[in-house]
Amino acid sequence: MGFIFISSLLLSSIILLPLAKKFEIRKKLSIVGILVISCLVGISTIFVEMVREPPLYTIFLLELGFLILFTGIIGLYRFYRDPKRISPEGENIILAPADGFIRYIKPASQEDISDFDGAIEPNGWLVGITMTYLDVHINRSPIAGKVLLAKHTQGKFISLKRKKALKENKRAILVIDNGDFKIGLRLIASRMVRKILLWVKETESVHHGKRIGKIVFGSQTDIIIPELPGLKINVHEGEQVYAGLTVLAEYQ
Repeated sequence: MGFIFISSLLLSSIILLPLAKKFEIRKKLSIVGILVISCLVGISTIFVEMVREPPLYTIFLLELGFLILFTGIIGLYRFYRDPKRISPEGENIILAPADGFIRYIKPASQEDISDFDGAIEPNGWLVGITMTYLDVHINRSPIAGKVLLAKHTQGKFISLKRKKALKENKRAILVIDNGDFKIGLRLIASRMVRKILLWVKETESVHHGKRIGKIVFGSQTDIIIPELPGLKINVHEGEQVYAGLTVLAEYQ
């Protein structure tokens, strides 16, 4: 029995650790996930062994099969979940539009807003949020306002680790205007993505934290924040943020 738990843990670690690194899943989450999955694999294999008493090579195949099964179930559950969230109140805050980690924070250039059809100004900040496979993939409105622009742009499906993917991949563009300033959002497909859903349309009013779209599987959401009076970016590169909950920036 102890041998099976040890072998399940080793097998889970050997297979899942490289995958977690490849898909940029947080270290703590990866370790917890591997421990949970290896325990499930071990328990399931022991149950089958008690009933059938299979040979050693069959035990290995059972462990591998249970590993694939439980990894798939847990992964799909985490991807498709849509937790209820109550956004923080405040008139001068900008919320994170997506779950994930901050890939970059940099001044927005003319090139960065070239696909916004002139709806936003080239001054301000560009913040990129990378969603891993295990993050919630529902995107939420960072501010309350009216949807000024909502469009899809066809493109490629290049890995987001390549710089040109940000400009060449399939993406959806949103601009939200609250009457005082405009926020730009770019939902970018990754190599595994084939669908970007927008749940809002032009002229529609949205409240902050409202569900506005979803990218199916790994992806990235960029947000362009204008240079506002007293603007303060509250996050840093590498930080985990949550759509509709994390206060990305504040202004006066």
